[in-house]
Amino acid sequence: MLLLAVVLAGLGSADQRALWWRFQARRFRDPAANEPSDSAYRSQRVAAFLCAALMVGMAIWTFSLAAEM
Repeated sequence: MLLLAVVLAGLGSADQRALWWRFQARRFRDPAANEPSDSAYRSQRVAAFLCAALMVGMAIWTFSLAAEM
């Protein structure tokens, strides 16, 4: 879980626009016309950080339950 949290935090801190141009833009005939808005990039970044925080919280909860046994 912690490894997934690190990966998600890394994706959240990466340049979302560069990731889109690297992996998604080639699907479109006119990539500039289909590029997501700034708010879409921002929401992807926030979602990645929230998922990373959720994974860290789940890991802490799991480890605390295992310590009680």
